[in-house]
Amino acid sequence: MQISHKKAFTLIELVFVILIAGIIAATALPRFISISDDAHVTKLFSFTGTLNRSVLPSMWSSLQRSEPDQNGALRNSLNYSTITEGEEVETIPSEFVGLGAPAQISLANCLPSTAIIPQIGEPVGALSAGKVAQTALIGGKIYALGCRDGSLAFPPRFYLYDETDGVIVY
Repeated sequence: MQISHKKAFTLIELVFVILIAGIIAATALPRFISISDDAHVTKLFSFTGTLNRSVLPSMWSSLQRSEPDQNGALRNSLNYSTITEGEEVETIPSEFVGLGAPAQISLANCLPSTAIIPQIGEPVGALSAGKVAQTALIGGKIYALGCRDGSLAFPPRFYLYDETDGVIVY
């Protein structure tokens, strides 16, 4: 009786391995592609939060001391009507387009301090008029940075919204 030793894979074994690898690739690849888009959007969230927590309160406080006649409104200020890369912030995310060099966000389009910003997920509505910066296409969507100006009682506030779906995202 002869014992045969298998020295190679059969064709059917190779087909099954390739089929399984293809299924795994087909399900995993879209997720890996969207990770990059998620990172870009997270960067926008982080930047918006930084503006609201540190940059705008500092500018607003300085404005009230140096230009009291502005009543806390940044958009008409002589010294505080823009956020410039390298001055008020170290960097403005490259996801925002058309801001010049150095990148600069003008606060001239900020909405009046009486504007009410909806909750996350709610329609942006008329607040789209407060757009101060816009992104290129990220994962099939365009995001915009909007601004509500300050008053004596309330600091200015930035909000991020999805222009494609028309909802507040941050």
